[in-house]
Amino acid sequence: MTTNKRSRLLVVDACVARSAGGTEHPQSSYCRDALLAILTICHRVVMTEAVQNEWNRHMSRFTRKWFRSMVAKKKVHRFEGIQLSHVDEACEGLSAAEQDGLRKDLCLVEAACAGDGIVVTRDDAIQRIWHKCQDRLRVPKPIQWINPVTDGVQALERL
Repeated sequence: MTTNKRSRLLVVDACVARSAGGTEHPQSSYCRDALLAILTICHRVVMTEAVQNEWNRHMSRFTRKWFRSMVAKKKVHRFEGIQLSHVDEACEGLSAAEQDGLRKDLCLVEAACAGDGIVVTRDDAIQRIWHKCQDRLRVPKPIQWINPVTDGVQALERL
């Protein structure tokens, strides 16, 4: 029996890296499971400079070990993010808090545009903001959001 799994190039938000600690809290467990699934399935991760900087500030001990394994398996791909030029236009109609959230996490969308358009994050707020302004940002590909806590590892396995 052969599987034709397609390797996907994913962006993993630093909030997942931070949450994947060694505790048995459900969020930690779900985030660890998601990272382990990425490691064992054929998926790879996009790492732009901005995403790497966030990761460096938030990695747990587990995530550092996971990241080293990903690098050793050549599953970390370093890219320049796709610079989105319509950010001010996209912010029109958003609250000040939503604008700040969009600008803070825009690096995830830019990295996703360099990959397969998939972001793994626990941050539901950025997903809600994204749905309000995605048409105005004019990204070159659709963005898919996966929350390891609510969507589970199955979402990664189905990619």
